[in-house]
Amino acid sequence: MKRTALYLLFALLLVGCGSQPQTLSELKSAYVTIDDSIRIHYKIWNEGSDAKTICFVHGFGCDMNTWEKQFEAFRDEKDLQLVFIDLPGYGQSDKPHVEYTLDFFAHAVDEVLNANGIQSNVTLVGHSLGTPVCRHTIMTTNHKGSLVDVDGVYCFYDGTETPEYVEAVEGFGHAFDGTDCRDVITGFVSSLAGQDTPREVTDYAMSVMPETPQYVASSTMQNLVEKKWWQEGQFHYPTMVICTQNSGLDPDNKEKMERLYPDLLDYTELTTCGHFIHMEQPELFNEKLRTFMRNTRNFLYFEI
Repeated sequence: MKRTALYLLFALLLVGCGSQPQTLSELKSAYVTIDDSIRIHYKIWNEGSDAKTICFVHGFGCDMNTWEKQFEAFRDEKDLQLVFIDLPGYGQSDKPHVEYTLDFFAHAVDEVLNANGIQSNVTLVGHSLGTPVCRHTIMTTNHKGSLVDVDGVYCFYDGTETPEYVEAVEGFGHAFDGTDCRDVITGFVSSLAGQDTPREVTDYAMSVMPETPQYVASSTMQNLVEKKWWQEGQFHYPTMVICTQNSGLDPDNKEKMERLYPDLLDYTELTTCGHFIHMEQPELFNEKLRTFMRNTRNFLYFEI
C-alpha cells in the first residue's frame, strides 16, 4: 500500500513538472483590444510578479515565435517577467486596413504593458522593425526603460542626407506596393541570410514573412521611412546594440549609434551572421542580454 502511494505521488510530481511550458508555443495566448476593435495577441511568462520585465518585439513580417531561444534561456529566471507581442498586422494579432505607423505599433505595445500593470523599468528588445517600435514606445509613452537593438532599422535624417540617400530610402519604402509583393518579400528574405545562417532560420523566415498581407507590408514600409519618425533626437536611456555587417552597415555605424544613444552600454558588430542574430547566435545574444539586464538593474528612469 505504501509503495502504491509513493508511485502515485511520483506520478503526480511528473505531471506537475510536465505542466510547465517548455516552448513558447505552449504558453497561453492573451489578447488586448486597442482602438475599440483591434485585438493584439501576446503571451506573458512569470505574470504578476515583482520581477523586472523584458518585452520582446519582432521585426517586419515575423511573429513572436522568433524569440523561442530567448524564452528557453530566460524562463527559469524567477526575477524576470517575459512578454512576447505580435504587432498588429502580424502573427495572431488582427490585421485591419489602417495605417501601420510607428505610433500605431507603439500604441499596441503600450496597451499590452498597461493591461498587465507594467508601468516602468521595462527592457524593450526589438529586432529589425521592432527596434524603432521599441524606441518610439519609450520616447512617446509612460513606459520608460532600456532598449536592446537587434540589427535594428534606421533612417538617418540629420540635415546631411543626400538626394540619392533620400531617393533610395523612399524607393525601399515603396518596394512592397504592387501585386508582386509576395515575390518582393521572398527576395528580401533571401538577402537576410549571412555566411553562417542555419537553414532552419531561413526556413522560419520563408514560412512567415511572405505571408504578410500586401496592404500591411506596403503601409508598414511606407510609414517606416517617413522623415517625421526619425527626428526625435538623442535617446537618453541605457541601450545595447548588436548588429551585423551583413545588413550593409556604414563604416561609421558605431559612431552613429554612439551619437544617437549617449547611454550606449554595449555595442557589438558581427561579421558573418545574418539578420536574425538572436536566432542564429542565441548563446552569444542571450549572455549579452543577461549582462545588460544586470548592468541596468538599479538604473532609475526619468522623463527627459
